[in-house]
Amino acid sequence: MEQRDFRTADGATLTRLDGVKRVIKDFIARRRGDRLALILFGTRAYVQVPFTQDLQTAQQLLDQAQVGMAGQQTAVGDTIGLAIKTLQASAASQKVMILLTDGNDTASRVPPEHAADIAQQNGVVIYTIAVGDPAASDENRVDLPTLQAVASATKGKFFRAEDGAQLQAIYAEIDRLAPVKLQTLSW
Repeated sequence: MEQRDFRTADGATLTRLDGVKRVIKDFIARRRGDRLALILFGTRAYVQVPFTQDLQTAQQLLDQAQVGMAGQQTAVGDTIGLAIKTLQASAASQKVMILLTDGNDTASRVPPEHAADIAQQNGVVIYTIAVGDPAASDENRVDLPTLQAVASATKGKFFRAEDGAQLQAIYAEIDRLAPVKLQTLSW
């Protein structure tokens, strides 16, 4: 995520992390009335933002995310596992995970495909987004086949974003696929 190759919709070039943060902040702002959580991952996965409707705080904690906070490797399978655990504690009827990565699984104890099977059994739909380079080497290579398999196993959808405009379109599509479900009470 520290590669400076992410072109924004307005033509600027940023690090992948900074470009992704811009798009996710807009996405969070559109989820008014929804509960969301943010899990950061590297060598380990951890909950940066527990489920909340406080979208302003979620955006502030997203701003604090930095490359390497969770280690230098990539634990896709373990991240899916933590998301399942987090979602199990939720009473939400719609359980959706957006998994965005620019790497491949190099640190998980649970393979991503196995974690996806468990997610499917728990009713979790996973939308995967690849923002990295599939032609890169080692940990810098984004693993498109695994991300496609994870999305397919959970009846989610796989996306590939090469720039900010594509990533914005992907998050708009996810808004359409998983709309905010507001509850209204009338007396």
